Amino acid sequence: MTTATPHRSRTADRGPAGDTARSAAVRERLEGALAGAVADKGLAATTIADVARLAGTSKRTFYEHFADKEECFLALYRTRSGQLMEAVDAALSPGATPATVQLQEVARAFLTFLTEDRALGRAHVVDITTIGERGVLARQEVVDRHAETLLRMLEQARTAGTSVRRLSHLEAVCVVGGLNEVALRAIEAPDDAPLDDLVESATRFMQAVVLAD
Repeated sequence: MTTATPHRSRTADRGPAGDTARSAAVRERLEGALAGAVADKGLAATTIADVARLAGTSKRTFYEHFADKEECFLALYRTRSGQLMEAVDAALSPGATPATVQLQEVARAFLTFLTEDRALGRAHVVDITTIGERGVLARQEVVDRHAETLLRMLEQARTAGTSVRRLSHLEAVCVVGGLNEVALRAIEAPDDAPLDDLVESATRFMQAVVLAD
């Protein structure tokens, strides 16, 4: 009997559009199952069998879409990073409210997303760096993308008449890194600890960096 090979992902050409859509749906379900398993027991303890069971599929199907657990987690990481940026974008209203208020809403949206499920938040901020070079490169890619989003936000604010500094990409990366560190503090805090103090600190930090004197 032929068994699936756990070291080769077979997601490249899926043929007709229907096959591609079905493949995308299965991958999404597997990502969701991994998220559920990580939320329940953490990334390190999660197995491919856990993911397949929660997705209602087989390990063979898992290996048809992902080479290993780490590849599936990288896909989930990129998906959640996109959702995080959507949450931040939804909090923005260039020109409608003062920049200080918008920065506060950015900080709150960022921290709220990463603390809604602390196990997933920890996986997003910390565990991504534990899976080797692939994780390090993926994290750098995502931080760069978040920095670009910050720069676009500042340009929108400038267009709306707010006096903001012109940051370099690396300076924007530093801001994102600071938010990630605050997010880790929030994730590690007791479950009933309010976010308000951390939101306020993150807001003051961003104000000091991005608002012109």
